Amino acid sequence: MATTLKSGTHRWRFTSGGGFCEHRGHMSGQGELLRMIDRAVGVYGTAPTCYLSALARKQDLTLAEFDTAVGDRQLVKVRAMRYSVHTFPVELLGVAASATRSLVRRTNPYRKRIQGRYGELLSDLESALAEGPLAASDIRARLDPEHELGDLLNVFLGMAAAEFKIVRATTTGSWRSDRFLYARWDEWLPDCDPEAVDELDARRTLVERYVTAYGPVEYADVKWWTGWTKAETLEAIEGIDLAIEGEAAAALDGVRLLPVWDVLMVAYRKRDRLFDPSYAPLVHDRFGNATSVVLDGGRVVGQWDLGSSDEPLSIRIAPFSDWPKRRWAEVEEQAGRIGRLIGAARVEVVPIEEPVDLLDSSRNRFLAPLSRS
Repeated sequence: MATTLKSGTHRWRFTSGGGFCEHRGHMSGQGELLRMIDRAVGVYGTAPTCYLSALARKQDLTLAEFDTAVGDRQLVKVRAMRYSVHTFPVELLGVAASATRSLVRRTNPYRKRIQGRYGELLSDLESALAEGPLAASDIRARLDPEHELGDLLNVFLGMAAAEFKIVRATTTGSWRSDRFLYARWDEWLPDCDPEAVDELDARRTLVERYVTAYGPVEYADVKWWTGWTKAETLEAIEGIDLAIEGEAAAALDGVRLLPVWDVLMVAYRKRDRLFDPSYAPLVHDRFGNATSVVLDGGRVVGQWDLGSSDEPLSIRIAPFSDWPKRRWAEVEEQAGRIGRLIGAARVEVVPIEEPVDLLDSSRNRFLAPLSRS
């Protein structure tokens, strides 16, 4: 039997046996940040996207605020929708992790190669982490000092994370890097057990949250956003009103610089609500990856590029059509906010004449579309 809990304007449903995640601090300190990320149903967990997506929704964000929320276990990074790493408020973590646990546990040839040693490696890993969180390099030094496993060690760590044995903990790298420490799940998140949440119930709750954020949507949108199979998607959406008007985009009023893989840009399979279909090759590549875009009034109006250096921070901008002066002024304001986020001494906005066709580019061009322009 499911229980419906209410928080603000959202409804979360959990199994009567519990299994949802709690945190004693409950949105203290970083309350607005957590609410904005909750409203978006999480943001991508990779850097620098996690920071830039949060900044687009909370304009006075600081890096310390975000990293402290991760270190305080109020924000948690796990693989979830489409097997991508997402950052969730801990109160949403149980539902998101449970709803996608079959997806992130799907077998593949690499997992089959390590399956026979999984139990032994897991025992060694849990013993190593009993002393405290460790970086992946330190884990390799303990478990695979001769590098016999090669890349299969990362496959094993992914399997252990999918089984909720380990979790990404404290961030240790720069704002552009994804260096972090792994911790034991039962020690880092002792009050969160996604296994205790009924998976179908969690899927239906996740769909309700998705529609509340991004509706109206269709079956194809839900299947794309989650990464579920056709059968899983149809089962999850049964009886749910997909025509509800969503509210997540309302937090992105005016001009915003959305980063690569921003959650809004990967929320739909049918994307003409966000931009003219003729712009599609300028926004998504052939694999569905969303590049960094300029958003104005909920519509995509250009590409942008963060560049590779913080000093100076040189932000390239390629409009899709002629822009009014008002938009250029707001773009410069948003670029300045990124500069303040990272403490850049100088920020420059560089206009680029032509945006890049991502369908006619190399595979990873979407990550920095204008760097070679």
